[in-house]
Amino acid sequence: MSSVGIPNMYNSNASTSADDQASGLDVLGFLRRRKSFVIVLAALGTGIGYMMFQRQVPIFRSIALVQVIHQKANPKIGMMMTERDLSDAVFEITSPSLIIPAYEKQRLDELVMLRGLSADSAASQIAGMLTVKPGQNSKNVIEIAIQAARADEIPLIVNAIAEEYVARQIENYKDARVELDATLMRQKELLHAELKEKETEYNVFRDTSGLMSDGKNPHRERQQSYLAKLSSLSLDETSIKAELTTLEAALKEGGSREALLMVIGKMNPNSGPGALTNNSRSMEERMVPLFLEQKELEAKLGKDHPRVKAIERRIEFTRELLQKLAIPTETGDVVPVTDFISIYLQSLRQQIQTIVTERGDLETQASEAERLARALANDENEDRSRKNEIERLSELFHDASSHVTETKINAEYGGVKAQVLTPARQGNLIYPTLTRFLGMGALLGGFLGMVIGYVVEIADRSFRKPEDLIREFGVPILGHIPFMTAKQLTLPKYTNPMDKSAVSIHSPRSRPAEAYRSVRTAICFSPSGSLHRVLQITSPSAGDGKSTLALNLAISLAMSGKRTILMESDFRRPKVHKLSAVSNKLGVVDVLRGTTELTDAIQNTAIESLFVLPCGTRPKDPAELLSRPEYEQLLEVLRQKYDYVIVDSPPMLAVTDPASIAPRVDAVIVAMRLNRHTRGQGLRTTEALREIGATLCGIVINGVEGTEGYGYGYGSYNYSYYRYSGRYYGKKYDYSYGSKGKAKGDYFEEEPVESTDANTPH
Repeated sequence: MSSVGIPNMYNSNASTSADDQASGLDVLGFLRRRKSFVIVLAALGTGIGYMMFQRQVPIFRSIALVQVIHQKANPKIGMMMTERDLSDAVFEITSPSLIIPAYEKQRLDELVMLRGLSADSAASQIAGMLTVKPGQNSKNVIEIAIQAARADEIPLIVNAIAEEYVARQIENYKDARVELDATLMRQKELLHAELKEKETEYNVFRDTSGLMSDGKNPHRERQQSYLAKLSSLSLDETSIKAELTTLEAALKEGGSREALLMVIGKMNPNSGPGALTNNSRSMEERMVPLFLEQKELEAKLGKDHPRVKAIERRIEFTRELLQKLAIPTETGDVVPVTDFISIYLQSLRQQIQTIVTERGDLETQASEAERLARALANDENEDRSRKNEIERLSELFHDASSHVTETKINAEYGGVKAQVLTPARQGNLIYPTLTRFLGMGALLGGFLGMVIGYVVEIADRSFRKPEDLIREFGVPILGHIPFMTAKQLTLPKYTNPMDKSAVSIHSPRSRPAEAYRSVRTAICFSPSGSLHRVLQITSPSAGDGKSTLALNLAISLAMSGKRTILMESDFRRPKVHKLSAVSNKLGVVDVLRGTTELTDAIQNTAIESLFVLPCGTRPKDPAELLSRPEYEQLLEVLRQKYDYVIVDSPPMLAVTDPASIAPRVDAVIVAMRLNRHTRGQGLRTTEALREIGATLCGIVINGVEGTEGYGYGYGSYNYSYYRYSGRYYGKKYDYSYGSKGKAKGDYFEEEPVESTDANTPH
């Protein structure tokens, strides 16, 4: 039969929880469980680190600070100097060219660490110990340091290197200044000599050249004037031809003489209308304004207005005068206007012929001038080249003179400031450092401890989370009973005769009592709580606290107002009568054998609603007695009389007695204690109960140890890991179920039972 789930704070959505919460490493829980590995190996690593520290050769470090400042130095000097921005300081300071002079001047060969070495070997060794880097807060400061085992000698080497570097910087500036002055003077003299030579050559060239005094080509000038005249003639010819073409086209089309005269007057103001009399020209010019005035008056005043009529009469009169107009000739005859137009056209043709003749002469002269100009083209190019060269040399000479003057002025105010800001002192110990070795040893040891702990963690198959049990056994967890030592359960005086493990009576506000009440709540308020009235309490093996659970669960149910009876069914080692402080003279065995009545066997307790049915006379055939029909009938009678029947039975894996009881009760509660055997024993127990058709109500975990800072009761509880302390359990109670002799532990023997704590196995 499949187990019936009980809803509580531990098993909600238990079926999906097993799938959703994949088993993984709980880091905090892992560290709590395996912290001993980390602590021990970290301590061991610290000790090894200290031993390694004692074996190291000490290394000391000495530092000198050098400042180099170029004061208003000429940029050209700066370009010629090394270490201008101190970017090459590392290479110069570590070079043999600087170390060897410092080694020889300061007599460093007398030092112990350099004694017996040649200059080159000593320079190589010093360079290997040197470190050079710019200062942290200034670009003009250099840090020179040496690391070695001789704390008293390394400052001498550092100071020698620093002083030599300062002297080298000052000398570099002086050398650069002298070299720059000499270079600029040589450049100035060479440019001056070359400029004089070029000027002399140019003067000789001008004397032998056919160019003008200003260097221009005379033939080129004449050619330009001829070309200008040709351009003007071309424009005149184009204008006359256009006028001639226009007049000839007008004559062919039969245009009026007044229009031709007006055209002639507009095309050429000096001809045409100039041949007319002054009056005729004035009238002709007035015609167009009269027509325009007429149109404006008609638009403004209308055609019948007197002013419009007056302008029409003026136009008619002017037209009559033009018809009578004639042109006088040189002989005094009158020439018609038509003959004047012919004469004017003839004059235009004559002008065109004259322009053609003149243009031919000008083209001939321009060609000749161009030929002569080309002959002097080489002289022009050479003259231009010589002038450019002289101008370039003049500029260079002027610049060189300015640079010489500027360099002398800057040199007076410039310079380099180099000094040792902080000389090297006694070397400081930089290696080894105790904290580094101890810390590294502790770190490596702790890491190794975590690795070993992780391996142990993987090999450990014990349960660590409630979800693990639910997933493994397929039944819900009804509660977790905290671990309490015997000292915690010791009271000055009990007001109730029950065993001190009955914490629900003696310590109702304690965490274990609250845990038992939570089990009661889970049972009473489950969907099947009304059906599960006869409950069997068992465990996989001895020492799991099943009897204590049965007692406290019965007490909790009775204190909630439920009529509850605690029934002994562990006939081999009965403990219920001793835990509940009742008489064991009559009990279940006597009722089953018919030697006594049930009412005589049931015992009252100090709790009003709690009753106890002890074992009575201990039988020699407990398994057969529990298999009889009378036992099932007894359970049915108790079901009718009481709200809850709690049956305390032997461990499931010890004997077969619980298997005879389980099918006859409503549900079975399994008490477990988490240890390395829980997984295997729990699986065997649950499988055995399912095989016989028992209904598994749930599991109660005994002996849970919470960490400091977590309260059980009404607060939270730490379920990240469980611990089982086996030192409180073991051989104190020996369950020798099935033995046949009279030896100690035989179920025929009646032994006194000592009072125990809440976790004492029963």
